[in-house]
Amino acid sequence: MTDLKIIFLVAKHEFRAFQVNGLKIFALLFILILLGVYMSNYVQLSTASIKNNHTKEKIDREWKDQNRSNHSAAHWGTFLFKPTSYLALLESGTNMYSENYYRVEAHKRPQIHANRLPDLEAFMRKPDLNTAFFFQWLMPLFIIGLGFSSISSEREKGFLKLLSVQGASFGQLITGKWIALYAAVLMVTVPPFVVMILGLVFENESVNHLVRAVCWLGLYAVYFFLVSGVVLLISSLSKSSWSSLMSNITLWILCVLLIPKFSSSAADGEYPLPSYQEFEHHIKTGFDKGLGNDGSYTTRSEIYLKQQLRRFNVNNMGQLPENIRFALDLVQAENYENKVYLFYSKQVEKKFEDQQRLMEYMGFINPFIAVRQLSMALAGTDVDHHIDFFNKAEHYRNNMMDRLNKRELELAISKKDNVNNRDFYSSLPDFKYNYPAVGYVIRHHLRAILSIFFWIILLILSFRFIIKRNFS
Repeated sequence: MTDLKIIFLVAKHEFRAFQVNGLKIFALLFILILLGVYMSNYVQLSTASIKNNHTKEKIDREWKDQNRSNHSAAHWGTFLFKPTSYLALLESGTNMYSENYYRVEAHKRPQIHANRLPDLEAFMRKPDLNTAFFFQWLMPLFIIGLGFSSISSEREKGFLKLLSVQGASFGQLITGKWIALYAAVLMVTVPPFVVMILGLVFENESVNHLVRAVCWLGLYAVYFFLVSGVVLLISSLSKSSWSSLMSNITLWILCVLLIPKFSSSAADGEYPLPSYQEFEHHIKTGFDKGLGNDGSYTTRSEIYLKQQLRRFNVNNMGQLPENIRFALDLVQAENYENKVYLFYSKQVEKKFEDQQRLMEYMGFINPFIAVRQLSMALAGTDVDHHIDFFNKAEHYRNNMMDRLNKRELELAISKKDNVNNRDFYSSLPDFKYNYPAVGYVIRHHLRAILSIFFWIILLILSFRFIIKRNFS
């Protein structure tokens, strides 16, 4: 009998044993519960999407139909909304702690960390009942339940010695059982995978989102493959099924509960974010006193106004009409405020990046952390995507304020009164946010991807070592 036939014979026998032990019933219950939770979250997300779109349309209509002065409109402000994506059904990530809107208002900006993202991994504090919860937390327990005794029980029965006498190899036994265990996992997970992809297609999600979803499912296919291998590895090293079960449960507690919590707390402690008051103080101080050698607000304003004297054919600032001087000061102040805010917000982003880097290095110690990072990233619900939305909204906000201030200056120069501004507000471009392509995720989480490959290679090498040790 060829090696391949022996492997598939072992896999077939093991899979039948799973079925005898109630695999089909468990698979059916797991799929029904998972799809029930998925549909419940779908209804909630659909309702939230409808409300979000309704609010957006109402606010956009109020903004475009207004006839306030440009300065009053800038202080009145508006809201920018992050569109609802059904990718959040796969992984809610930091969505429960971050806002899906951005408040646009003159001289005021929301903070990138206004709603603090606790311990970076907010999920560790309060697991959200979604698809990722089932796959990350519960599926490993299912795999442990199926495979913890796959090899240890054979050792207890003395089957391993009989196997060597009959000419079959330990490696063939492990490979066959690995195939059977992974096939059982796919039997449970493939149906929900198909339903989720069809759901995204039904909701007319973009090609980018569909590619992200496929990559997300591929990530968990690799994750289950890795977990299956680890469970069999522990079973092959254990002298009894009981010790195998205890070792697997202990490892699950360490990898899924303790190490991620410790890592996220360490990242937050090593690279703490500034408080709301501290950040606001930096912005106010930076604007009033200036960054570096830029000078105070009064000094900067006088220098800027003097630079504009030739433009208006006057010799001193006193000859500038008050409304023009006011409009010029608005332009100067807004531009410098943007500079100050960018300077300090980049420092906050750097803190997030440092936290993210530390967490991804921890992925080389615990692959669960790497899977968690990539899962949120592919679903567009991690910190990087929160920052991406925030920065794009900030860029739109700055352009809008610049247009309003420049129009205020144009009206002051033209000396037009009672101007109808409705057409101007209607002409302003709408804010549209699109998720970055999958390449963005790969570039920002390359260490997490490498850590998963590292664990797969380490697992394969470990099996090779064990096989040689048993049959040398």
